[in-house]
Amino acid sequence: MQFHSQGFHNMLSDSTRLPDDKSECEVMITAILRKERPLLDADVSWIEKDVVAYEQELFDLEIQVTQLIRQRERLECSLSRRKSVLSPIHRLPRDIIVEVFRWVVHHPKNSLDATKGVWPLGQVCGWWRDIVSTSPVLWSVVILNPPYTRHSVDILTHHFCRSAESPLWIAVKTGDSTNDGRVFDMVIQKSGLWKMVCINAPLTNLEMLSSISGNIPLLEELYVFCRRQAHFSTDALSSAPSLRRADLEAMEISHLPLNASLLTHFTGTLYHLADIQYIAPIQTLIDIRILFCDNPDGPLDSGNLLPVEMEQLQFLSVTDVRILDALTTPSLRKFDYRPGSISNEGDTDIRPLRDFLARSACSIEHLCICVEMIQKVHHLMALAKNVSYLTVYYSKGHPALDPLTLPETLPMMKSLRLVITDTGWRRRYPGGIIDVVRQRFNEERAAVLNVTKLSCLRIDCVDDSRAEFIDRLKGEGLDALEEEGLELKKGSPYLRVDEYWTGSWFT
Repeated sequence: MQFHSQGFHNMLSDSTRLPDDKSECEVMITAILRKERPLLDADVSWIEKDVVAYEQELFDLEIQVTQLIRQRERLECSLSRRKSVLSPIHRLPRDIIVEVFRWVVHHPKNSLDATKGVWPLGQVCGWWRDIVSTSPVLWSVVILNPPYTRHSVDILTHHFCRSAESPLWIAVKTGDSTNDGRVFDMVIQKSGLWKMVCINAPLTNLEMLSSISGNIPLLEELYVFCRRQAHFSTDALSSAPSLRRADLEAMEISHLPLNASLLTHFTGTLYHLADIQYIAPIQTLIDIRILFCDNPDGPLDSGNLLPVEMEQLQFLSVTDVRILDALTTPSLRKFDYRPGSISNEGDTDIRPLRDFLARSACSIEHLCICVEMIQKVHHLMALAKNVSYLTVYYSKGHPALDPLTLPETLPMMKSLRLVITDTGWRRRYPGGIIDVVRQRFNEERAAVLNVTKLSCLRIDCVDDSRAEFIDRLKGEGLDALEEEGLELKKGSPYLRVDEYWTGSWFT
């Protein structure tokens, strides 16, 4: 009994004794947590002191951690700045940087999107921000696409402010909404700085073009598109001293300003053959595209109209061969005919072209015609003997190209381009294209017959049909011809949606 009393006394004595060091404290805390010994009043006192001490120590550490993080950030910033100083791009002069930026942002998808184009460049560093904010040329390309909001005007105002007095390349598409009208009005107000402008707008907006008269001194290229055939005043263009290219499909040629002294490229609509006299005097024109608008009140035929000569014209595109009865072009190098309708009665379509080429006595190198005319191409034998590049337009027709296998048919042809716009055409394809290519590509045959060997085949087809059609041609032997050296090119018959300031001309 005396032994047990002595043991309990010793245990109690140990528990009431204060720990001497931290390791002993941890042992006692562990024993208390595991219920190996009771929590005594004496324990509470020193444990509470430890809690206060540890909290203070943690607080001090947090202050030190914050200071260390800030110190690390300062060091990283200093390191980054010094590395930037040594980077190659910072050794480039400002004007080179501006040119690099111009190349990067030369064609934004939408200038009102502040997350793309030139806008983000100013967020990289202070130097770039200074360059972007003080370089008007970086803001000189303005692409405007709907939908527009009430904020669009504010963003465009800021954009134009940054462009300062720099000449402007503008492409704008608008609808009939109020916001669209405000955006278009802002574009009109900048007409004094227009250099190249592409407009796709309803007639209500196009009518505002009359207000730019006398205020387009820098304008070199103008492209105007409307959702339907429209008539709008082009008097403003009579005071466009720098205008070189004008694509105005909605404009009657009879309304063409006569003092277009620098105009080299033009697209317009013809209602009467006699109206050709409005463009013939412009001696600077080298490339024109004439559209035909069937006007029941004024037929295209104009009796005994004598052909007018355009001596300087090198490239001509028409949509109706009757237009050719009114023209003579001795310097013509490329002719393009993509009709709105096909006549299958005898040589109705080929006769005006034959007479035109004979009268002009020109030596064309590029010939672009619809596939139906291939069957009649023998009428052009003597007049098209120097044609090196042939383009064949397929719409919904699918006649064969077999006349091209004859050596006397376009003996100088070295390039064949097929333009296919009908998405369902591949299902009606009769075959035979590769047979023609194979005949013209045969080097021995070309040498024996003294004709030029075909070296290039280009196929422009709508995207969803191209792969399937190419596969079909490969099944006919296109692969083998490519292996033997035939150059195959593929493309689209249409401009991309985001292509601007691009007319339908050859040059």
